[in-house]
Order: sequence, then C-alpha cells, then structure tokens
Amino acid sequence: MQYLSKVLNVLIVSIALISCSKDIDDSILTNDFLKKTEAPPVVGEPLDFAYAIATKQGKLSKATATVSIEGAPGTGFETRSYYTNSAGAEIGIAVADTATKGSVSTATFKVDTNAVTLRFKYIIPEAARGKTVRVSFRAETKEGLSITLSSEEYKVSTVDLARNVVMTNNNACYFSLETMKSYTEAQVNANNLANKIDLVYHFKATTPGGGVYGHSLLSTGTASVPLNGKTIPANFEKKSTKMEKKAFINDMLLSGIVPSTYVDDTDFQTLNLNNAADYIVDLRTTSRNSVFVESADGKYRAYLYINNATATNLTFSMKRYTTK
Repeated sequence: MQYLSKVLNVLIVSIALISCSKDIDDSILTNDFLKKTEAPPVVGEPLDFAYAIATKQGKLSKATATVSIEGAPGTGFETRSYYTNSAGAEIGIAVADTATKGSVSTATFKVDTNAVTLRFKYIIPEAARGKTVRVSFRAETKEGLSITLSSEEYKVSTVDLARNVVMTNNNACYFSLETMKSYTEAQVNANNLANKIDLVYHFKATTPGGGVYGHSLLSTGTASVPLNGKTIPANFEKKSTKMEKKAFINDMLLSGIVPSTYVDDTDFQTLNLNNAADYIVDLRTTSRNSVFVESADGKYRAYLYINNATATNLTFSMKRYTTK
C-alpha cells in the first residue's frame, strides 16, 4: 500500500507537470505586445496594441485579450495580421474571425499560420475614468499549447475632451465650461444658460489707440469688455474666469502636432492662476497659442488649444479637469 501510494504520487506529479508545461513552454510558443498609444489614457479614446505570436510547432488556433474593465463599443481585435514590406509599408492580411463579448475579445484563426501580429484596440469606457486598466493576452495552438502575457496597469485620466469648438463673432460667441459647447445669445436664453457662460469670444482688429486685440476671450464680468467693444447681455451672470495665454504647448490629442507632448491631470492639479487676468487678447495660431482657464467658482480647470483663428472665427479643442 505504501509503495502504491508512492507510485500514485509520482503519477499525479508527472501529470501536473505535463499539464503545466503546456501553459509555460515559451521555447515553443512565444508572444509579446507593443502599446502603440503614447497619450495618457482618456475616456472615449483608444489604447492601441500590437500583439505578436509565434509557434515552432504546429499552427495557431486562437488569440484572446481580456480587459480588467469592459471596453466601450469598438473594442476588439482587427481581422488582419500585419507585416512591414521592403518599402517600409505595413501590409495587412486577413487571417482571423474576431468577436468581442463583455471583457473578452477573441480572434479565431481561419488560415493555417504559425506567426501573426494582430492589432487590438481598447476604447476606454466611462466606467474606467480615474481608475486603472490592464489587458491580458493569451494565445493557443491547435496542438493545445497556450501562453499568456499581461500588460502593466494604466491609469485613466479624469479629464473630459471636446474637439473643434467653433466660436463666431456676434453669433455663437458664448461658451460654457460645464457643457463644453458654444452658443448664440438666443440659444443661451432658450436653454436657461445665462448663469453657465464662462467665456465670451470677440474679434476686433485694433483698439481706438491702435493696439491689437484680434481674437479675444473674455469673462462675462471683466472690466475689459467695454474696452474691446463687446456688450454682454444684461441677464448673463457676471463671472471672472481666470485665463493665462501660452505659446508652443502642443497637446497632441488636441493639436495632432509631433513631437508628442501632453497636458495631464497633474498639470491641472498643480495649476496656479491666482494672479491671472480674466481676459485674453491677440490669440494666434502662428504662435500655436493655448489658454489655461479656471472657472470663477474653481470647479473647472481647462486647457484650450487654438486650432484655427481666421477672419472672425475661432476654433479650439480642449481638455477639462473637474476639481470638485
């Protein structure tokens, strides 16, 4: 009985080792990934990965990506595998059927292959705001081998994005940090937003004395409003929104300009506009102007990148940070 017990123990250990070897034999089956997205993770934006798999024995059968927080619509694998040709161009070849259900995305290979590089896109959901997310990749072969690899944890920003907000002189010239939209006076009144307006756009080429105003952003309560020839409707709440103009700060998510720089949560947390003015004049795209803003009540801080400033229109994209 004692001998039989020893034999059984040896068999159990041997079976366990054989089973485990299918999950950890990285000399036969290998995988790696590259996070292609450089920007800090932001809700609504993608995290892009390239997932590479290769096996020395047999053929690949399936790849999966499991995320710690279920992604927004659009999350999943591409159906194609990519390689770079001699001219440096990326060429995609259809190799898999793909599906995403809940937190798991699957690519089932429909061609015989022993090496692929798949692209995986994770669209950051609202549920991940301010939290950390992780992606776990897994590959399997038709012979039953499998291998897994997990990413680090990525901290998702708490900021909100708004792109290509258009403001026009004496028309859609009122902007709310709360709604992140521009309005005409009629729209403000129709939607009871008279206490929600933080910025007023106005274009005026020069002051009576010859100074340059150009494209300006003003508070509804700034004393500079009369000097710039802009009359704020009497029913609008008079606020003093703090503003500071900057040059050559190019958040790539908003500007598309490389090399890549970004304004993140820490920048907003450490932002000090105590001595800032409540208006900005002479905004230009030639200096890649941007503006840091803080609402009168301190609830919102924002970074506005000026995308376009022509004739009597101003277009900007923004990140908004909520302090409380």
